[in-house]
Amino acid sequence: QGSNLFVLFAVTRPPDFTLAKMEGEGVSDAERTQGLMQLQAFMQGQKVTMKILGQCFTRCVTYPKNHLSHSEQQCVWNCTQRMFDSESFLLQRLTEAQKQKQRM
Repeated sequence: QGSNLFVLFAVTRPPDFTLAKMEGEGVSDAERTQGLMQLQAFMQGQKVTMKILGQCFTRCVTYPKNHLSHSEQQCVWNCTQRMFDSESFLLQRLTEAQKQKQRM
């Protein structure tokens, strides 16, 4: 569980819209804009993930060694799970509040 922590949180697949596609012929401005927005959203997600992981690492690991102890791995894992759950909860609440505001 903890040994795969960096793989689970730091390595995700970027949107399937490459720079070569954006520069190629036959790509409309709308498609290019959509691709750039997807890439920007992906990069923002990566920034949040790395920020959370960094905060948890700092909180859980007092002195980095060649490897993390089991308790350090568990601490980082639990911390990141709680932070991602909190982030998801807050995003859901914000989305619901915006929908209610639009209905009024």
